[in-house]
Amino acid sequence: MRPNWLLALVRATILAVKLSRITFFLQTALGAALLLTFGLERATAASEALNPTEVLRALERARVDVFQKAAPSVVILEVELPQEALDTDLNIPETGGGHKRSGRAELRTPLRSEGSGFIVKSNGLIATNLHVVAQARRITVRLRDGRRLEGRILGTDERTDVAIVKVESTDLPALEFCDSDAASVGQFVCAIGVPFGQEWSFTSGMLSGKGRSRLLGPTSTVPLYEDYLQTDAVINPGHSGGPLLDSEGRVLGMNTLIARAERGLAFAVPSNLLLQTLNQIIEFGRVSRPWLGIRVETLGETPALQEKLGAVKFGVVVLSVEADGPAFRTDLRPADVIQSLDGKVVSSALELQRELFERKAGTMVSVGVWRQGARKSVSIQLAELPEVPQPVAEPEKSLRPKSLGQDRFGLTLHEIKGRGLRVEAVAEGSLAARSDFELQDLITQVDSRPVRSASECLAAIQAALARGGFGGALLQVERQGRRTFILLRNN
Repeated sequence: MRPNWLLALVRATILAVKLSRITFFLQTALGAALLLTFGLERATAASEALNPTEVLRALERARVDVFQKAAPSVVILEVELPQEALDTDLNIPETGGGHKRSGRAELRTPLRSEGSGFIVKSNGLIATNLHVVAQARRITVRLRDGRRLEGRILGTDERTDVAIVKVESTDLPALEFCDSDAASVGQFVCAIGVPFGQEWSFTSGMLSGKGRSRLLGPTSTVPLYEDYLQTDAVINPGHSGGPLLDSEGRVLGMNTLIARAERGLAFAVPSNLLLQTLNQIIEFGRVSRPWLGIRVETLGETPALQEKLGAVKFGVVVLSVEADGPAFRTDLRPADVIQSLDGKVVSSALELQRELFERKAGTMVSVGVWRQGARKSVSIQLAELPEVPQPVAEPEKSLRPKSLGQDRFGLTLHEIKGRGLRVEAVAEGSLAARSDFELQDLITQVDSRPVRSASECLAAIQAALARGGFGGALLQVERQGRRTFILLRNN
């Protein structure tokens, strides 16, 4: 005898197949899945009473209800920009021929763009993306009830691309937020915005990923906090700043990015990070974040480093310790692997970032690290993240072939008494050149052993490479006042 749940699934599938169109099939399959949530024993009886048309109508009503509930809280931002603010990413309405207008001749009249936003406080506070209003000379907020209100920027946060726009009004319909940490991949989501000038457009799909990062960081001059939700709901230019909603019409995130290279992918700032950012802007006029003063990556993102570190299986690798940052005054070192913060396990850079966001500048934290097979605890007092990072000058690399008898690695070293070996030249095409050494790098340790002379340094490198494998020699280096490391490898 087949189990009840299997019979229920078979019957639900047969009902779905009776519907000829793929869309109906998918929607009916969803209805069958909902029936299964009633419990295994009741699933068979429920499937027999299932009416495909009723399921589709129920789904239809659910989407309509979300739109009717949330649409009055979504606004259109008409942004007037200075003439010099021409940007290819602006949502300039298309002409009748279907092509974006471009060309400097059209800048004789004020340049305008449109974006989306949503009401977060009934007293006239509206959330949107910073890139929607960043260069605004004038902001007009259009409400669904037909009103047009003058808006002004109350505060912004560049690192999350969030801004708050204020309008003079009361009793506006504000949206409720839900817990983005509790969201599940596969759940229903929808979006409302003004894509390509199409007002209050509604699209739906599913949450297709969480914790997405490294989407913009490498090209940005400002450290970004990337912890995005991913959705396959159709998101287009003009949706930016609008809400990503759950099945109850609550804010799950703010639509922010479109993956132009891959169709069908869009990304949103999760509601928890968004709400944290908004609350700080509202209370203090700006966002203050704690700072360890380190740069990190998740263990495993660099296979060669994973090979070198060997026994450690999880954690966050310290890539560098910033000059004069909180960690610089402690025993935390580059190539340490952070595995916990105040006793709570952290397995990725994103988890470490989230844990830090729960704390305030000035707080003392205990960082659990793995270092060369030993576990240590390092106490660090968090500081406030500087608003503008100090640029680091990039020294010119020397390609002088002569390396004072040290041709094996291509380094010309000069002893700095009591500190280490300074790199004076890097030979072109050498092992050192391929390992990204820079002039004025100061080598202080090789595989955790202090080095005081060129011969000692080169002997330690030779020994590390002779041990074989792909790990290579791990060199502790000071660069531009910042502590970092270099992995010197044979291949």
